[in-house]
Amino acid sequence: ASGSQMSWRRLNFLFRKLISALCSVERPLALFFDDLQWADDRCMELLSALMERDHLQELDDNDGTNCLFIGSFRSNETNDNLLSHFDIFEQSTLVDVTKIELGGLAKVESNNMISEVLRLPARLTSPLNELVQRKTTGNPFHIIHFMQSLVKDSILNYSLSDKRWVWDIEAVKSTSIDKTVLELLARKLSQLPGNIVDGLKVLSCLGPKVDDTIMKYLYTSPESRNEFIACLDLAVGENILEKSGDSAYSFVHDMLKQSAYAVMSEEEKGEKHFWIGMHLIANASADTDEFNAIIFSIVDQINAANTYGVTEEASHMNFAELNLKAGKTSIDVSDFQSALSYMKAGVSLLNGWQDGEYYDMSLQLYETAALVSYLNTDIGLMQQYLEILFENAKCFEDRLHGYLVMIQSLLSNGKHVEAMKKILFILQELGESISINATPKEVYIELMSTKALLDTISPADVINGKRMADKWLRWRLRFLQLLNTPLYMLQPHAIHVTACRTVKLSVEHGFCSDSAVGLQIYGFGVLNIQNDVEECLKWNHTALSLVKSLGAKQMIPRVTTNVNILAYWKEPLQAKIESLKENHHELLMVGDLEILPLNAIHCCRQSLLCGRNLQTAQKECAALLHEMHQLRQMNALIGMISNHLSILKLIGSNYDSEEPLFRLLGNSEIHSLDELLQFCKSNRLVGPTQQCYFDRLMLAFWSKNYEEAAQYAEKYSECHQTRRFPDLFQTFYQGITAFRLVRLEDEKSREWADVGKNALSKYQTWVNYSDWNWENKMLLLEAESHACIGELEMAKSKFQASIDSAQKHRFVHEEGLASELFGMFYEENGNKEEAMQQYSHARSCYQKWGAFALADRLNTAS
Repeated sequence: ASGSQMSWRRLNFLFRKLISALCSVERPLALFFDDLQWADDRCMELLSALMERDHLQELDDNDGTNCLFIGSFRSNETNDNLLSHFDIFEQSTLVDVTKIELGGLAKVESNNMISEVLRLPARLTSPLNELVQRKTTGNPFHIIHFMQSLVKDSILNYSLSDKRWVWDIEAVKSTSIDKTVLELLARKLSQLPGNIVDGLKVLSCLGPKVDDTIMKYLYTSPESRNEFIACLDLAVGENILEKSGDSAYSFVHDMLKQSAYAVMSEEEKGEKHFWIGMHLIANASADTDEFNAIIFSIVDQINAANTYGVTEEASHMNFAELNLKAGKTSIDVSDFQSALSYMKAGVSLLNGWQDGEYYDMSLQLYETAALVSYLNTDIGLMQQYLEILFENAKCFEDRLHGYLVMIQSLLSNGKHVEAMKKILFILQELGESISINATPKEVYIELMSTKALLDTISPADVINGKRMADKWLRWRLRFLQLLNTPLYMLQPHAIHVTACRTVKLSVEHGFCSDSAVGLQIYGFGVLNIQNDVEECLKWNHTALSLVKSLGAKQMIPRVTTNVNILAYWKEPLQAKIESLKENHHELLMVGDLEILPLNAIHCCRQSLLCGRNLQTAQKECAALLHEMHQLRQMNALIGMISNHLSILKLIGSNYDSEEPLFRLLGNSEIHSLDELLQFCKSNRLVGPTQQCYFDRLMLAFWSKNYEEAAQYAEKYSECHQTRRFPDLFQTFYQGITAFRLVRLEDEKSREWADVGKNALSKYQTWVNYSDWNWENKMLLLEAESHACIGELEMAKSKFQASIDSAQKHRFVHEEGLASELFGMFYEENGNKEEAMQQYSHARSCYQKWGAFALADRLNTAS
C-alpha cells in the first residue's frame, strides 16, 4: 500500500533491535522464514534490513557470527521482484549465502517412502509409486495427502485376506490432483463430520491461530465452548490442527487454512465473519479493558463481512464508530498503516458526511483519516478528506485539527510562505496578533523581558506548577509553535518572538506540552543574544522534564531533539550520534514529521563534524536522505544533499556521479551545488542557504584554499540570524584561515589577525564548557597565533598539544589537521625532515577518517 514507509521503518528498526538483543556468542540465534514466495516487497525489505552492514556489525563480534538466517520458498510460485531480492542476497559481500535447492523426491526416494509406510517390498510398490510421482511431482506434502485421499476413497485398502495393503491401479490412474492440492484438501475436509468442518471454518476466519481469549466471547456457555474445543481436538487427531498449551489451536499448514476457508461460498464467508464479529460485540462489555483488548479482532471481522456485503445497514454507524476507535488505538501504538485502513473502512461505512447525531463522529473520522493519510504520506487522500471536512465543518473550531494537518503537509513539501500565511491567519482568528517582522533590537527587548519574568520562578515551578486549562489558549500555543518551522527557514530571528509570547502566556495561564518548545526556543534566544549557555541548557532540560511530567508521549521525542542538539556544549560530540539516531526512530514512532527533518539534519551534520569514519557517515546519511525523500520531507533534503556531497568530496567521489541526488528534490533546474545554492537564495531560504555556505567553507578549508574559505566564512556570517551548531566550526575554520592569511603580509594582515584573535577568544571561553570538544581546536588556534608572531617554541608546544588532545578525544580528522599544519609550520621554517614526518602522520589520520581525497593531496604535495 502507498504511504507505508514510516510504519515499515519503525518495524525494521524494532525488529533489528529485537534480533540484536536475543542473540549473542553464548546464545546464537537461528531464524527460519517459511513460505517466502508469499512475501511482498515490504516483507523482503524487512529481511534486507537484517542484512545491512550496521546491523550485521551488531550481531557479530570477535568470536564470529551469532545469527543464522534460513529462508524457504516454493520456486514455482515466485515472481521477478522476489527473485531480484534473492539475487541481491547471493551477491552480497556482507553475508555468506548458501543456496540449497530442494526438488521433489526422486522416484527411488518416494518409492522407499511408500514402501516403508505400506510395509511392502519396493518392487511391489513401484507401479503405484510411478503414478504417485506423476501426479505429485514428488512433493512430500502432496504425496501424503494424495495417499490419504486414496484411503478415504477406498482405492487403497488393507486386505485382511492378503494381510497387506492393496490398490486398484486403474482407479489410481483416474484420480486427479490439483497442482495446489487445494481441491484435494477441500475434499478431505468435506469428508469430516459437519461439526468439525464448522469449527475449522470459524478458525479459518479468525486467522492462523485462536486461543481462549477469543473463544470465551464466541461461546459463552461452558457446553458450547466445550463442544467447539472437542471439534478442534478431533481436527488435531486428523493432523489438520496442532495444539499449543491448554487452549491455543493453529493449522498445521497454511494450505489447510486456505482450504477450510475456500470450502465456504462467498455468502457463507461474509455470514461467518459477521456472526463472529457480532458475537464478540455482544459478549464483551463495551468500553472495558476486555473489549479494548479484542477491538482489532472485532473490527477485522465486521470489515471482512462488509467486504462480502453481509452487514446490517442499520448498524453501519456503530461499525463506523468501532473503526474510529480501532484507528485511534492503532495511532496510540504507532501503527499508522493499520490506522489508515480502519479510517478508510469507517468512512466507507459512514457513507458520506453525516450531520445530526452523527456529526461528531463524522468530524472525528475525517480529521483522523486526514491525519493518518498524511502520516502515511498519501497526500492525495489527505486532501480529499480535508476537502470534505472543511466543506462540512460547522464552525472554525471544528476545522482546527484539519488546519494542523494541512499546514504540516505544506511544511513537509517546502511550501513555507504559504504555510506561514495560513498560520498567521489562524492565529488572528484565535485572537493572537503577533509581529514576525521584529527588528533585532525588538527581539532583544522581548528576550530580556521574558528573562526577567522567568527569573521570578524556578524550574520546579514550571514542572510542578499550574496547568493551562483554557482550550483556546492551548490552540494558540499549538499554532505559535507550528509557526517556528517556516520562520526558521525564512526569518530565523523571529522564532524568539513566538517563543517569548508562548512563555509569557504559559507563566500567566499555566503550562502545557507546547510551553516546553517555547521554553527551549527562548533558551536558544538567550544563547544567541547573550551567549548564556547555562541559561539555555537550564530551560531546555526543564522543558524535557515538563513534558515527561505531563505524560506527553508525542512531545517527548520533539523536546529531546533540541536537548540532543544542545548537548555539544558539554557532552562529547561522538556520544550524541547514537542519541540522535535513537531519537530519530522515536520521532518516527510518534509520527512527528515536523521535527524529524531537523533531527535527521543534525544527525548527518554531527556525523561529519565529529570525526566519524566518512564511509560510515556517508552510508548513514544516504539512508536518512532517501528516507526523507520517501517521507516527502523537502525541508531536510537541501541541507542533507549539501552535507552528503561534502562527505563524498572528502572521500574522493566525483560529484557528477551523484547527480541523481539532486533529482530527489523534484526540481529539474537543479543539477549542481551552485544551482542548489541559487535555488535557496532565490526562494529566500535563509537556513538552507547558510548550510550551503557552510559546506562550501568546510571544503575550501580542508582543501587549504584559504582565500576561498574566507569568502564563504563571510557569506555564512552574513546569513547569521540565530545560533546554529555549525557556528562553532565556522568560527574555528575562519580563525585558522585568518591566521594562515596573515602570512600573506598584505594590507589585510592586521584585519585577518583580529579575526583570528576573535576566534581564539571565543574558544578560550567555550573550552570551559567542554574540554573534550573544544580543547584541541583552541590549542590549534593558539599554535597558529604564536606562529604568526614568530613565537616558534610556543607554537611547537601548542601544535603538539593540539595533536595530543585531538588523539585523546578521538577527533582523528582534527589530529590530522593539526599534524598537517604543524608540517606546514616546519616547512615554512626550513625543517623539511620534520615537516615530512608530520605530513606522514596527517596522511595516516586522514586515511583513518576515510578522507582519501585529503590523503591523496598530501601524497601529491610530498
